[in-house]
Amino acid sequence: MTITYAPGARVDHYEIIKMLGHGGMSRVYLAVDVKTQQQVVLKFLNEDLLGNIAVFERYQREAEIGSRINHPHVQHMLNTGEERSDQYLVMEYIQGRTLRAVLEDAAPNTLPIGETLRLTLQIGEALAYCHEHGVFHRDIKPENIMMQEDGNIKIIDFGVALLEGARRVTWRGLTGTVGTPDYMSPEQLKGERGTASADVYAVGIMLYEMLCGRTPFDGENVFAVMNQHVSQDPPSILTCNPDIPQELATVVMKAIRRDPQKRYKSMNDMLYDLKNLEHVKPVPYQPDKPQASNTLQEFRLAGIIILIILVVVIALGFFAQYMHHAVH
Repeated sequence: MTITYAPGARVDHYEIIKMLGHGGMSRVYLAVDVKTQQQVVLKFLNEDLLGNIAVFERYQREAEIGSRINHPHVQHMLNTGEERSDQYLVMEYIQGRTLRAVLEDAAPNTLPIGETLRLTLQIGEALAYCHEHGVFHRDIKPENIMMQEDGNIKIIDFGVALLEGARRVTWRGLTGTVGTPDYMSPEQLKGERGTASADVYAVGIMLYEMLCGRTPFDGENVFAVMNQHVSQDPPSILTCNPDIPQELATVVMKAIRRDPQKRYKSMNDMLYDLKNLEHVKPVPYQPDKPQASNTLQEFRLAGIIILIILVVVIALGFFAQYMHHAVH
């Protein structure tokens, strides 16, 4: 049974103000540290998952990542060394709104190029720092970028981040395929762990979205979007916004190539080009040939299996009738 805290409840030296959100993995509360009167965020694992070794290991990993990372554009983990009566994380409370909310307010228009570059540089610098410290976010998306009241950003939610050297964690029969399909790299969707190159890809997709008003791939369902990420390169950003400088378009499209070998080798390499667009040589975008989709083959295989089952059922029916007549 999952325990929820009402406003005014005390957990150690934190007083609950309100619940901020809850999901299948955790509950998140706004609270105040009564020692310092500082507002903080408390993140509790759902009680029914505490016995799941893999889930608990992810929780511990998020705590370790929080104690390792200290960057102005990353949400801070607080009071990591204190003893607590329960399993929960204490994090910096960020006043502001998500980049998703900013994009929705701007729709159907796009963000100005100057503002897009300013935000992308802050995101990229924070991720470059994380990568240098062996941390790969793996779920970069507008929902995980907080815009503060002063206009600067903070990256949040390292719940599925990879810590370099840590073992692969799975739970509930799932593999390490984690993230959000619209921003996940093809290699992640294929089940690979996803490291720096996956974060480069996600930042490139967000950059594309800020400049176009939409992500490059669209489909009727999540599986259609995933298939497009894996099987084809995205359409040129210039097809949806021809006013973008070709130098910037070149950077965007290099960041989101399907083949990781054709992307930027590091976040720092991408940042260098974004900061020095005047030195970027425009390259005409040539997508790779789409990979043959396995969907038709899968449908054929499913059809064959169904046909075999039907034949077996029919044969068993005839056999039963034969035996019935033979007995009588």
